[in-house]
Order: sequence, then structure tokens, then C-alpha cells
Amino acid sequence: MKRLGEHKYSAVDTSWLDELCMKKFWDKCVTFCPMWVAPNLITLVGLIINLCTVLILSAYCYTASESAPSWVYFQAALGLFLYQTLDAIDGKQARRTGSSSPLGELFDHGCDSVSQVFVTLNVCYAMTLGAVPNGVFLISIISVIMFFAAHWSTYCTGQLRFSKFDVTEAQWMVISVLLFTAIFGAPMWSAEIIFGFQLRYIVVSVSLIISIIQIGGYLKTILSGGVGKNGSTVAGTSVLFPLFPLLMIILPFAMIYGKSNSSVYDDHITLFVLCFGAVGSKTTNRLVIAHMSKSELPLWDWIYLAPLALMLNQYYNYPFNEYHLLIGCTVYAYISLLIFCTYAMTRCDRRRGRT
Repeated sequence: MKRLGEHKYSAVDTSWLDELCMKKFWDKCVTFCPMWVAPNLITLVGLIINLCTVLILSAYCYTASESAPSWVYFQAALGLFLYQTLDAIDGKQARRTGSSSPLGELFDHGCDSVSQVFVTLNVCYAMTLGAVPNGVFLISIISVIMFFAAHWSTYCTGQLRFSKFDVTEAQWMVISVLLFTAIFGAPMWSAEIIFGFQLRYIVVSVSLIISIIQIGGYLKTILSGGVGKNGSTVAGTSVLFPLFPLLMIILPFAMIYGKSNSSVYDDHITLFVLCFGAVGSKTTNRLVIAHMSKSELPLWDWIYLAPLALMLNQYYNYPFNEYHLLIGCTVYAYISLLIFCTYAMTRCDRRRGRT
């Protein structure tokens, strides 16, 4: 983290919705923020709003196969919209007040990595994907890969790039799904629309196609070579090296979910996704720090003990209750994530104070 304080934010935004209307809207919104409001406070408030609205929705849709009252979906849509708005104006507030810093960028990415888990749960709850075999886990995997791949490409190029269809468009798709469910009800997603295919299958299929195209774009950027020596990353390491931490996220949880002899992970899919998301969040945050500090990405992290414990429990024929162990691993994962984020923020703030 020695060079973290020297980092300068660099991004290219070609997002269709951003250019069409959202930037103008956000520019207007930020003018309502008092100059004394810290940008990180705006980010934190957005995260808390997103968390609270998802918790309310999860109370009604814990297995992602239940229907909730309309107002619950409305408040989740509103929560995501507010999060999106606050997440967009925090950087504008920082530039407006002259308080832009690596700490602010790191805090923003950290909150985004956690909120990405909540957004994933939102869409799964709204479309009752818990009723679809492997549906929630598949969406969770795609979500984690996309978020990680975006920062992987940044680690290679030194520049965060937003494509025509990116975060803003994806968030508006989720908001639209939530509003649709609020108006027409969750059972509408199981209605057969075209050739006997349920509406949710059609929407998920289209989303997967878009996601694959997006991931393909990231891979093209990565494989084109980085800005470092001989086409390496900003840290001078191989552009392929971040693949290993990504596999450390995906493969263990895929094995755990696929080899379970019980329905515990489907019955507690919210808990499972939260655990999976925490591991993905911390690994991605390590990648963000590696990019910002131009340092090598660590291969091992202690948070991997969470999926490792679940795997070993299966291997040794379940000496521990799967549900209780899942609770313990989820708590451990979030404690590990919290400690890491606190440590990283503190180090970054200290280094900023020295410059």
C-alpha cells in the first residue's frame, strides 16, 4: 500500500444513459448538497439505504421463491435509485469541495463491492429465481465475475472504463424489474410468454447474453496487454494472474453448492449468497488496492477459510451441521471483510496525511 496515496483517478465513461440524461440529473442533485457534507458520508448513506431496503425485502423473500407485498418491491426500487444517485454524486461532491483523494475512491469501490451483493439479491427476490434450479447462484456468479472483471481490466490498463451498457444501465434494469414486480406481482414472472417460456427465463437469458458480451469486452481488453512493461499490469505482473483469485472465489462455492446432499443452501440461499458475496467483495477490493498502489495482487487471503471450511465439512461427511457452519462462515467472512476495509482505509488516510 506504499504508493496508494500517489494514485490518481482515471476513468472513461461512454455509458449510454449517463450521457443521455443521468449526468445532467446528477449534476443538478449535487448542488443540493451543502459544501460541508463529506463525499464519503454520501457514499455511506447510499450503502446504508441499499442495505436497509434489501433487508426488508429479504424478510419477505428469504428463499427468493416467495412473494412480497407491492410496497416492499417499491421501497427496494427506491432504495436502489437513491443508492445509484448518491454513489454518482459523491465524486462530484469531492471535486466540488476540493476533497478528492485515493481514500475516497477506495471507499467508493469498497461500498460498491458490497452493494453489488445487495443488487444481486434484489433481482433474485423480485423474479423469484429461488424457484428456478440454480437460478440465484448462477446470477450471483455472473454478478461477481462482471464486477471483478471490470477491475481486472483496470488493473491492466490503469484506467476504469465504462462501456455503452454498464453499471447505470444494469441498475436501471434491476429497478425496472422491481417496479414491474411491484405493479404486476411476482407470479407474473412465471407466466408463459413466448413458445411456452416463462417471462423470467426470457429476461434472464437476455441479461446473460448482455453479461457475456460485457465480460468478453473486459477479456479483450485484458488479453490485449496492459500498460506495464511487455504488456504487463500496472504492477508489472502478468495480466492473467488475477484469474487465480477469481477462481478461488468461484470454484469452491460452486463445489459446495453442487455437492451438498441437502437443500440447506437453497433453503438459506440468501445466507449463501451473502457469504459468497463477502468473499468476492474482499477479493475484488484487494484487486482495487493492487491497481491503486501498483502492487502485486496477493494470491491468498484468510477469507478463503470460509469456503474451505464448508468444503472440508462436506469432504469429511458433515461432522458439523451445514446450516450452523454456513452462519459461522458468513459471519467470519464479513468480519474479515470489515477488518480489511478498516485497515486499508486507515493506512490510506495516514499516507494521505503525510503527503
